Amino acid sequence: MKLFNSKAERIYYIVYTIIMFLLYLGYVALDNARLSKGAIRGNGTITESEWESMSQMAAWTVNLEFIFLGLFVVMLSIMYFRSFKNKLVIKPFLVTHAALFTVLLVLGFALLPVTTLPIGNLLQPLLSLAIITLFLISLFFVIFILRTMKKKTEQSF
Repeated sequence: MKLFNSKAERIYYIVYTIIMFLLYLGYVALDNARLSKGAIRGNGTITESEWESMSQMAAWTVNLEFIFLGLFVVMLSIMYFRSFKNKLVIKPFLVTHAALFTVLLVLGFALLPVTTLPIGNLLQPLLSLAIITLFLISLFFVIFILRTMKKKTEQSF
């Protein structure tokens, strides 16, 4: 059985995955540059312009993290509304995100010895995705249980 229904859908997921991957790498690069700049000057005083530069990099890392999360939420919303018409669109979505999450998790651990970032900073963008995903899985599980209970009570009457 094919995972994607059409070539356009496959390209859509490939582009989405590449954008998410690049956003993650951009986040890591900016956060690493920010911490490296702070570590170089850690023993001396920091000038106001250096402080401003580090603050600007911190703002950009937060922005990239929100864009990363926002793109995930937009994709999730699109798949949610598409699933009303076709239940088969959920499977490629789940497989793509499981693969993306796994690759970014492994990449985070692989980048640990190369960068000055602690593991928490490397995995921070993934944490928000994991929290949202776990919340949705638990929500869908509760809905499934409630529907099952409703069907059983309707069958008993």
